[in-house]
Amino acid sequence: MLVACQPGDGQRDGSGVFRVTGASPPDSPWANQWRRFGEQLAARDDHGLQPEFYVRGQLGDPDQTIHSLRRGRIQLGGFPLSAAAALVPEVAVLHAPFLFESEEEVDYLLIHHLQEPLQALFHAQGVTVVQWTEAGWNHLFADRPLRHPSDLEGFPMRAQAGAGSRALLGTVGADVKPLPFSEFVSALQTGLVRGGEATTVMYLASGLADEARYLTRTFHAYDAGVILANSQWWESLGSDRQQALRDALGPPERLRAEVASESERLLAEARAAGRVEVHDLDAAEVEAWRRYGEPMRQRMANLIGGDAREILQILEEGRSGFRVADAGD
Repeated sequence: MLVACQPGDGQRDGSGVFRVTGASPPDSPWANQWRRFGEQLAARDDHGLQPEFYVRGQLGDPDQTIHSLRRGRIQLGGFPLSAAAALVPEVAVLHAPFLFESEEEVDYLLIHHLQEPLQALFHAQGVTVVQWTEAGWNHLFADRPLRHPSDLEGFPMRAQAGAGSRALLGTVGADVKPLPFSEFVSALQTGLVRGGEATTVMYLASGLADEARYLTRTFHAYDAGVILANSQWWESLGSDRQQALRDALGPPERLRAEVASESERLLAEARAAGRVEVHDLDAAEVEAWRRYGEPMRQRMANLIGGDAREILQILEEGRSGFRVADAGD
């Protein structure tokens, strides 16, 4: 339900009305999460919270709305890391190429090593991390197979907004083209670029696969996102209302399972229809890519600046701890 209101309406009179923003495609796992969120809150009458949903980009793209959230014109929203990095550049370290090897490793590092330092950086910008979310693994795709780092030398590739994408493509010598996503399909059609990187859902659902049918599943970066709240609003709610919102969002594991299921469904349909050709790296190809991992990550930290080197160091140390803990299991 969409309700017209002026910025900040519902906050001055204490009615419990608040604005929720996002950019979720209809019927996607993220749209379904917001639908359940509204249903869960509506089913309870003990908190008085009334969300107004603008989760299909009605208030602008995430790069715009995250600044409205900071100013208090929006109270809650879901954002990709590329948008969150506009407030906290260091968060882009989570897109460091070939840093993570599993979803379990991502969870371990976020909970045990990054929660406090990243929350502090966000809070300094007037926003609070409510929940980490995700879009799945990033892969490479193009109009020809890309199996080895040498295949990208001089090859025109569109870079995502984050430093991790530029580090990945720049380190292997690609001809890096930083373009807005809205221009990506047309750039493929004209030959300005011949490939890029994306999650499986984004690659298949946005028309990219129809212009560049060769998908190489590199699993080179885990595309996390974050649900943020305006800190002043969040702190005014009290612990009971805060918990009601967290409960309504549901466990992150449910969204992960839905993203994975949607990825596999879309990929199976595309392969059956002959729309895409998928290449999974063999052991030698994986090793060739991973040899570039550390140079890519250092390049990325240099691009970001700020506390990025310190955050990357925390991650590297945490990886060692995870492997020890995982080996013990």
